[in-house]
Amino acid sequence: MGKSIKNQIPWTKELYNKFVGDAILSDIELKVLHARVWERDKWTITKMALEFHVSRTTINNTISSIRKKYDYLQYSNPTFYPKRVTTLMEKKQMVDKMCTKRV
Repeated sequence: MGKSIKNQIPWTKELYNKFVGDAILSDIELKVLHARVWERDKWTITKMALEFHVSRTTINNTISSIRKKYDYLQYSNPTFYPKRVTTLMEKKQMVDKMCTKRV
């Protein structure tokens, strides 16, 4: 498995709301996304599976589905959706880029 959604994308409330509106997420995808983004430290995959009454495999497949939807939206609208980053240097560059946009 790759890194978590939270660590790869610099989530903001605006980005989260835009993604939820554009991605056409199912109920389980919405619950998993919320748990992974906003409550990352509290929710493990096992805890999500127990709380949402599904298997761990379903949670993992749901996370994969969310990633694919994000990648598709990022490809179709790269100005709004930042690219998923995987290295520390890419994260630093993304944060620097976001900070210069706001100033």
